[in-house]
Amino acid sequence: MGKAPAKPAAKAAPARPKKGGKPAPAMAKGGGVSDKPLISPANRMLLILGGLALVPFSLPTLLLLFVGMLPTLAAVFLERGTAKQAWVSVGGLNFAGLSNWLLNLWFAHHTLNYAVAQLKTITPLLVAYLTAALGWALYLAMPPLVNAVTAVTSRRRVISLAADQRKLVEQWGEEVVGREAEGKDSKSAAAAAGPSSSAAPSAGSP
Repeated sequence: MGKAPAKPAAKAAPARPKKGGKPAPAMAKGGGVSDKPLISPANRMLLILGGLALVPFSLPTLLLLFVGMLPTLAAVFLERGTAKQAWVSVGGLNFAGLSNWLLNLWFAHHTLNYAVAQLKTITPLLVAYLTAALGWALYLAMPPLVNAVTAVTSRRRVISLAADQRKLVEQWGEEVVGREAEGKDSKSAAAAAGPSSSAAPSAGSP
């Protein structure tokens, strides 16, 4: 008598997490880990509270930065489009113009009265706003300048290629250009006549 067919092996039940153990991370579609925020809401709240707790100790710096970096805030809110890049140019130069007075504030007298006194001299604001205007000028002037340089280099490349072609014609004669043109014409004629020539025998066949 033949042996009875073996029963299929039962599928292994998924392992259950032990009591007190952390559950395994959920797998997203495609085998990857599901998209979860890197910082949990509780940790984010702790960071916000910590930043707010530091505000009284950094109030002079915040005051000087807020008043001096107003052009950067304007660039952030006024720029249209998805790829916002104006605030990078404006903000970098704006902060560079304000950095001297920030260093004086940090290493001299980090008090609110000293920050207000620096703002009353108007020199920090003038320098910061002028450097921010320079950032706007760079942002508006660089794209046309890059396009002009690219157009000039492309034109020079075309001129150099035309000069090389003339040298080849002078060295080898007009046959170089003629053979190249004949080859292109023959290829285009063969491509145009290909479908019609292949369809002709099929039409005459029984």
